[in-house]
Amino acid sequence: MKDTMQKRSLLPALAAATAAATAASLLLGTAFPAAAQTPAPAAATPLPPGPPFEVTTKTPHGITMTVDTSVARDVLTLLTERDKATAALARLRDSAVAERLLAKSGSSDYFGRLVSAVAGTPDPVLTTLTERAPLFREVLDFLDGEGRLGAELEALRLAQILPDAPPVSATYVLVPFFGLSGYDEVESLRDGDRTLLVTHLSRLLPDTGNPTTREVALKALRAATYDASRGLVEAYVKSRPAYRPAAPDLDALLAVSVADGAPTLFLIPEEFFPLSPFLEEPITRAFARWNFIAERLLEPKVTEKEKGELLAEAMRGDFWRRAASIVGAQIADTLLRKPGRAAYVKALAEGPRAVALLYDETVKGTKKPAFSKAVRKALASPPPKPAAKG
Repeated sequence: MKDTMQKRSLLPALAAATAAATAASLLLGTAFPAAAQTPAPAAATPLPPGPPFEVTTKTPHGITMTVDTSVARDVLTLLTERDKATAALARLRDSAVAERLLAKSGSSDYFGRLVSAVAGTPDPVLTTLTERAPLFREVLDFLDGEGRLGAELEALRLAQILPDAPPVSATYVLVPFFGLSGYDEVESLRDGDRTLLVTHLSRLLPDTGNPTTREVALKALRAATYDASRGLVEAYVKSRPAYRPAAPDLDALLAVSVADGAPTLFLIPEEFFPLSPFLEEPITRAFARWNFIAERLLEPKVTEKEKGELLAEAMRGDFWRRAASIVGAQIADTLLRKPGRAAYVKALAEGPRAVALLYDETVKGTKKPAFSKAVRKALASPPPKPAAKG
């Protein structure tokens, strides 16, 4: 996917609807007319622009997301403002967040490299960081302003993708940072009862071109939310027995597709929803690859090793090549819109087959991407029983 694609509510329902609409407009880069910010009655409120989440719908979950730019700001100050460098370094050394970040990464020489760079020692990574400091400051300003409302909106959305039981409580903090080694855009770090979503801003920049402040900031927000969503799904969806098939078969493909579907939605910019028809061509291609892999998994002559390779093929490659994720995203996007969240999370709790059957029923008679005839036939049959342990 190219680079540009990138609390339990604390407010009464009426105020939450207004905040959600405002946040969605900010993420889209548009402005709502004043009249549009007066929410309609709950039953008539349409989904806000962007992903298919009715964020005013109450869930049993308490999920929050905030933003902390202090560490990143002090790093930039240390590198670019010599008269303030000593105070910035002292704040960094005293920062509990910075201490946790560096302890996890093992970057014992992080402060040393910063000080050496300020003293004139050549450091290609820090030189590039210093050159891009104006852009990064603007990104931090965005995250401290509009980004805080965006983070609250994303927390409301995260609560929408989980089954209602058990109730989930989670606190996330988006922490922009400038890692000096490694490749991950986001790293999750437990810090007491909260999770730090350490987002490395320099790794979010495209290889070429000059991204805007908004592009980088929203990509950071999407990447952090995707990481949070994967952790939640891992803990509260994939841990269920139905998502752990014993063999590399159709049910295994359904499990990875359904589990990765909703998280994948968080990677896609607001303006590309609903996925079909906006991204119909790549989604249709993904369904074709997915159906081919599924049908091969159904063939009795295909060996276990070959089936394992087929499953791996469905999950690797660049964004649009990961057929399992794309098909799962289309399924989640469709079901959250119609028949809606209640039906979607009920099926999600029952298992991947229940989600697939619900999708098949929902798209029947429409032009939306669908399962092949062979897959639908297999879904209509009981799942294979696990082999007896001998």
